[in-house]
Amino acid sequence: MSTVELTVQATISMILLVDPFARGIFFRLLTENEPERRREYVGRIMVTVAVTLGVAALVGKELLDLVGIDLGAFGFAGGLVLTLMGFEMLFGGEPPRAQGGARAHEEPEPKSAEDSIVVPYAIPFMAGPGTITAVITIASAGGGWSGPIAALIAVGITVALIPVGHLLLANRLNLSPQSTAILTRFGGLFVVTIGIQLALGGIKTYFGIE
Repeated sequence: MSTVELTVQATISMILLVDPFARGIFFRLLTENEPERRREYVGRIMVTVAVTLGVAALVGKELLDLVGIDLGAFGFAGGLVLTLMGFEMLFGGEPPRAQGGARAHEEPEPKSAEDSIVVPYAIPFMAGPGTITAVITIASAGGGWSGPIAALIAVGITVALIPVGHLLLANRLNLSPQSTAILTRFGGLFVVTIGIQLALGGIKTYFGIE
């Protein structure tokens, strides 16, 4: 798989898992009492997500080598995680629990979002275990630096889209629950497809199949 193809798939995967658009609706609810601080909060979210996923892309592979985990096996496991998350999205019609979304789906009630923006909103609601696994898996794919480059580009594009969903679309679009469920299921289909392909790639890597 070429670097361009891997980058395209990684970007689609990151956007669907981090979901900077639909999650802007929850951000609007979280900051309902502090609209004047939304730009400040979005900045914090962007930095947190970028650092978390960027570190995973750069040193995740080395950490696996350090503890003696085969990259092919990890790629297979990561692909299975994505596949299961995708099936959950596809049949459940909501962001996957592996993203930490179960509690984050509850309507926020605090007067200030100061103590909720980094945790649990940025982590794990946006950059959850599933997304981190996906980044490490993608960074471990391909040859040489193609995997990490693809992962970093995907993370960068996804982080750049956070203000669009949190400051622009969230204030202008009002989607019905039915529309949100349809979009989530459609995204789940993409996650399942990408997860299966990553799992198959892990098998090839593990057995040295060209």
